[in-house]
Amino acid sequence: MHKEENNPIILDAGDLIFSTPIIHDSIRASEELRAFAMLEGYERIGCNAINVGQYELTNGLHFLLELSKSTDILFISANLRDSKTNELLFEPYIIIEKPGLTLGIIGLVNIVETSGAGITVDDYIATGQSIISNLRKKVDQVIVLINTPRSTHKELPHYFKEADLIYTSGSTNMTRPMMKQLSEGPFVYSTGREGRYLNVTRFDIKEKIAPLINVSYLQENMKYTQRKLDRLQGSDSEKTLEEIYADQDRVLEKIKENRKSIANTQSILQHAVNTLHFDNVPMDAQIEDDNFMLNFVNSTLLRYEELKNK
Repeated sequence: MHKEENNPIILDAGDLIFSTPIIHDSIRASEELRAFAMLEGYERIGCNAINVGQYELTNGLHFLLELSKSTDILFISANLRDSKTNELLFEPYIIIEKPGLTLGIIGLVNIVETSGAGITVDDYIATGQSIISNLRKKVDQVIVLINTPRSTHKELPHYFKEADLIYTSGSTNMTRPMMKQLSEGPFVYSTGREGRYLNVTRFDIKEKIAPLINVSYLQENMKYTQRKLDRLQGSDSEKTLEEIYADQDRVLEKIKENRKSIANTQSILQHAVNTLHFDNVPMDAQIEDDNFMLNFVNSTLLRYEELKNK
């Protein structure tokens, strides 16, 4: 994307830094190496912000604070406080300016063990709603990064109605373009397991007050509906569906409904002003390697395994 001069905003919803929720002394050195290496790699690709999730706190608050000071990447969290001072531990959000568009990105967490950690966790729903409401006055699009169990994902659009996009971590569930979303958002996305896929969201904003239309979902839904009609057509291309199923009223009604659905979707797409395109990009051999990053990853993995097996 950088080579194509797209200048993307790169965000991580949390659970990035460590590979396990519990670090024993036997693997502490290798996991700390991993943490610094992950940040170095993220700096290389131009990451803008990382939401503090459960795994970021695995090695204790002191280590995380020191880690956050070692990088230009901003760690954000709107509902984690120092239990002694009651001050927020990190910036609650980041505002990013793009030509003709201002984005507000909020960090929230709902999976944190606070016992003996020196951390107070504010209610993530009340905190998120309050900050989103304030940010709406300053930005064009509100993005929520949240570390939360899969069981909460269906409710997130209802909790954070004023948001535009919600990216989750804390679950192995992966959102696909065809999965049903609220027609005008907020749209919820999850990348799945271990960074195997990259969520890529592209905006085309022409009028800030117009709704954001999820083009990817509508297109996939239309293709699915058309496939149902194609299956009904079968190999008989000489007759219309009405002729084939002339004596089957229920099937004819379904055909009518499907065609109406396709026509409605085509109309929405034709009149869409602000559009959103979403895709999951597999991080596989199809991606051209950056030689510097490839050497960096290989050397880090080698050192990681050496420390892990000591």
